[in-house]
Amino acid sequence: MSEGKRAMTKLYDAIVVGAGPAGLLAAKAAAENGLNVALLERKKQPERMHRSCGQTLISMNEYYFGNLVNYNSRDKLICFSSDGFSFRYDGPVQNIYNLAIYTPKGHPVEFGNLESQRGKGDFGRVGLTFDKEELSRSLLSELRKCHVDIFPHTYIERTIIRNDRVYAEGSGQSFEGSYLIAADGSNSKIAHYLGLNQSRIFYCNAIGISYYVSNVVGLRPDQVVRTSNYLPDGAVRTYFVPRPIEGEFNIVCVTVDPRCDMKAAGEIVLKEGLSGKWLAKARVLRTFTAVASCYSPIQTPYKDRVLVIGDAAGTQELEITGAMLSGWKAGQAVSTAVLENKIGMESSGVNQYLSWWKKTYIDFYSYDAFMKGNCFPYILTNGDEYEYVFGLLRETLPATWNPYSSPTAEAMRRVMPVIQQERPEVLAKLLRRKLPATELLADITKISKPVIGEDEGT
Repeated sequence: MSEGKRAMTKLYDAIVVGAGPAGLLAAKAAAENGLNVALLERKKQPERMHRSCGQTLISMNEYYFGNLVNYNSRDKLICFSSDGFSFRYDGPVQNIYNLAIYTPKGHPVEFGNLESQRGKGDFGRVGLTFDKEELSRSLLSELRKCHVDIFPHTYIERTIIRNDRVYAEGSGQSFEGSYLIAADGSNSKIAHYLGLNQSRIFYCNAIGISYYVSNVVGLRPDQVVRTSNYLPDGAVRTYFVPRPIEGEFNIVCVTVDPRCDMKAAGEIVLKEGLSGKWLAKARVLRTFTAVASCYSPIQTPYKDRVLVIGDAAGTQELEITGAMLSGWKAGQAVSTAVLENKIGMESSGVNQYLSWWKKTYIDFYSYDAFMKGNCFPYILTNGDEYEYVFGLLRETLPATWNPYSSPTAEAMRRVMPVIQQERPEVLAKLLRRKLPATELLADITKISKPVIGEDEGT
């Protein structure tokens, strides 16, 4: 079978919905185990990017989801050591050696000493940026070699279970499989249809606008910079991420406040403040947007022979690193389950994935702490307070590029006595960090609503 559409129901061992990093790796793992696999993607061009994305592999100097991720530049392979899998990526890459948070007046708080980390070469990098479209092209090429049938521009409208088979229907087509892997993103239609979102906490939406730009001045090509902007209609966090193409940066602006005009916010970031200095001569090459629903994770992401993976089951996103691991593990688990069924064994494959998910994500990481990363504008409510608190942080913090690590929390504890003496009203606000994210984001939650199955970007 080849890419395209047919009138009759198409039969498969595994159906994968979504051609992002999780879906691509799930389809690859299942196909390499000999399964007949269909990959369904709503975009006409599966490799084409339509949404804001930082395009980084994170946590390359520490374990993430139980793995050390590495890029083998000699053989052009992205490698996951603990789970023993790799795949080819021969597009451009750029090492990232540290993260720096800048206050509005330009004081940097650095996670790792840039020169020291850089001196370690590849072993000093905390992350790596790549071209996501090139990554998708590379993986899609591998999938075709593995005989995966790829169906672009296919919208799944419903899934049903009948006689231990799962059916996916949409865009005038019907697909039948032993299992379905839902990798359809943070606004997953399939998770919604299955009722798996009903027991989740809905926090807010992450709303983003991003730009590819050239002619940037003053930013280093191997460092990620983060700033915060307090605007009249909301607060915006901005990441300046080097692109793996010389002279280009990926500027990613994010808010959780639906009142914030992100187009206007993006224009301010491009023209004013520190970023205005860096981007005074910048040329905008491409623009992207995104809206992602932020929930607590699905505790048991399986129902009616459908395994929900990646961002569809996590809190906002697992990052690309986590999505790849989730996809690979899901493809292996479904392969095991199909083989068990065919040879008459008691099925345990899906339970292997669910055990991994619980141990490696649900029990190991704090999704409440992850969401609190979005809460600072509702703790420190203006730029002056932000400048004051972060201006007290003068030490170099541990090198990390991991949304679940929080070296700033310990550093802030050390300056609490100073804040208590100098600005007790700011200390009172900081102590609110002990509250759960649901309380800190309560006002935002009231004016937000989940996005179900709509396009996440333009």
